[in-house]
Amino acid sequence: MHHLTTPQILALANKVVSVEDSENLLCANLSGQLRYANISACDKLGYSLSDMLDKCIADYSPNYTDAFWSQHCERTIANGSDQVYTYHQNCKGKRYPVVITSVPHTVDETSEQLICSTVKDAQDSLRYKRMLETVGVSSRTGSFDYNLTDQSILVSDNLLAIMGTDNPESLKPSVIVDRLGREEVSRWNAEMIHFITGYHRMDEQFLMRVAGDQQATIRVVIWSVMEQGKVSSLVGQYEVVDEERKERMVSLEENQRRHIIKALRYTNGRVTGPNGAGKLLDINGKTLFARMKKLRINREDYAQR
Repeated sequence: MHHLTTPQILALANKVVSVEDSENLLCANLSGQLRYANISACDKLGYSLSDMLDKCIADYSPNYTDAFWSQHCERTIANGSDQVYTYHQNCKGKRYPVVITSVPHTVDETSEQLICSTVKDAQDSLRYKRMLETVGVSSRTGSFDYNLTDQSILVSDNLLAIMGTDNPESLKPSVIVDRLGREEVSRWNAEMIHFITGYHRMDEQFLMRVAGDQQATIRVVIWSVMEQGKVSSLVGQYEVVDEERKERMVSLEENQRRHIIKALRYTNGRVTGPNGAGKLLDINGKTLFARMKKLRINREDYAQR
């Protein structure tokens, strides 16, 4: 298969130039073979262009099954565009949620049908932010948003940490039963049937396998989202319950985030210097800034009210 020529790439670029924020661009044919990736997309995934052109969709998007990709292609061609949520995986194995907007494009000289996708960080999307808002900051555990139409799932970092996995697919309601004890499965399945038949809200506790193959009591709260009289998605949260003290547990990352915020409030927001949070936490100022960025700590989080 020959690489796309410069004129063909320019024609492709003109096709997607109207798509908003087309920073990361990936184009594949109907079999999922990558045919083009711009520099930004290569940098994000950590591969060179030549490496990318040897890859298929499943190489950097593990959740894209053949059926999922085929359905996405069909909708894109039939409707002129399609949008899906999934996860990408970079060269180091790190997964991150993305929202993909695709348009069809035919290479004139060869009549090859391409699906051209612009990729954005799903953590900046309204759907992801709403998912996180389902749990209060002071008691945040782990949350998820499962779309029944396209079978896509978004999972908070806290929930991945609690369950000890980097694969969001393993946390879909139909799969997570593998973490339940035998006596709990029938109760879980009965609750799932209620969701299928209409609006339902579940607030139950289950004994479940979590990180480190430990057994823990998990409070599961899930509710239906209705659209046009049908259940379109399930939104919910998982909370680890300490049976002895009945305390709400948080991930190590969330605990670290709270500790840094507490230090910043103590230093009135100063990060560096002899009176800064870096000194208080015994950490280099530049390292602390990087950690704050990773943990999404903003001024609003530590500003004194």
